[in-house]
Amino acid sequence: MRKDKSPAHRQREHGRHRHDANFTRGRKFSSDDLQLMLLALLEKQPSHGYELVKELDSRSGGYWKPSPGMVYPALTYIQEIGYASVAVNSNKKSYALLPEGLAFLNEHRDQAEELLAMLVHLANKMKYIQGAMAADSDATGNDGWLPEFLAARLTLKRALLLKSGADPQEQKRIATILQNAIAQINQPCTPPR
Repeated sequence: MRKDKSPAHRQREHGRHRHDANFTRGRKFSSDDLQLMLLALLEKQPSHGYELVKELDSRSGGYWKPSPGMVYPALTYIQEIGYASVAVNSNKKSYALLPEGLAFLNEHRDQAEELLAMLVHLANKMKYIQGAMAADSDATGNDGWLPEFLAARLTLKRALLLKSGADPQEQKRIATILQNAIAQINQPCTPPR
């Protein structure tokens, strides 16, 4: 997110996909990732640093709670580069998104949405693992993964693994199928009547 980097560099840097990251040890997200998530949360409403820490913790189901030592410097930085304003009330700083921050967020909207979706994914993954460890088939409620959803994901992963050696024509056929499926998945869900 460093403002002094060229737009091409920022695009390459923020164009990384998080789904292939190793979340088992060490830092879960980069400082640029955290700054982008904070901008996305500030777009919803002005917030104190502690409220933002709680929101990230909540979205990840407790799996990732950034320390105040990470969040406050990130907020100070986005304020210093003109992406957020700060108002002090009773020794508490409240941060609000500025038009420059919104413009940057809009440039990187896909990455911000992917990062926030990753938090929800991690929360669901942890619920699933905890349920599996407890051998509790009711561990997935309305906020977890349904067995049929899990089975479909695993079946798709296996099918793609088995097609790893496919020739170019078969790869194109599979890519078309997947693009059609992605388009259907991305359609808004209509509630049943």
